[in-house]
Amino acid sequence: MNGLEEWLRQVVAIALVGGIAEMMLPSGGLLRYVRMTVGVALLATLLSPILPALRGGWADEAANRASDVLFGNAATTTASVGRGAAQDYAQALGQVEDEDAAKYLAEWAEASLPDPLRSEVVKVSVEHPTSADHMAVMVWVRPTGVVDAVEIRQSIAAQLAVNPSQVEVLDEGGGPQ
Repeated sequence: MNGLEEWLRQVVAIALVGGIAEMMLPSGGLLRYVRMTVGVALLATLLSPILPALRGGWADEAANRASDVLFGNAATTTASVGRGAAQDYAQALGQVEDEDAAKYLAEWAEASLPDPLRSEVVKVSVEHPTSADHMAVMVWVRPTGVVDAVEIRQSIAAQLAVNPSQVEVLDEGGGPQ
């Protein structure tokens, strides 16, 4: 269904651009060239679903080129994006998702602590949030407070379903608790 929608959009877009170009141009010699160009582009677009089966896809290519020339359609440029660019985009998207997951898990872990413990926590950080086996959680607490590091470690480990050894409790100065 998506291919039909795209084909119909191309037909309508070429017809609209051709109609607007005809209305804007004064009658004269240039008008017949515009009509001919729009007609060829429209014909190529109309035939594009049929001809690839018969001729190996030249009509699609002609319709896309005509579409690009007439109104700067991005159909050809998106088709020509290499795998490298797509892989770079996927990798960047994965990094953003990991950062969002780390932020969300850190906020959730801190919010899951009971009030007396939560008041002593300064910051929670999560590394490798998408892998429970490799996840590392660091919890920074106030150095002056009376903190039960074992209780914090066990509470966060239970909430995130990780091993308590993956949760490290540090005082705000960086030393372990």
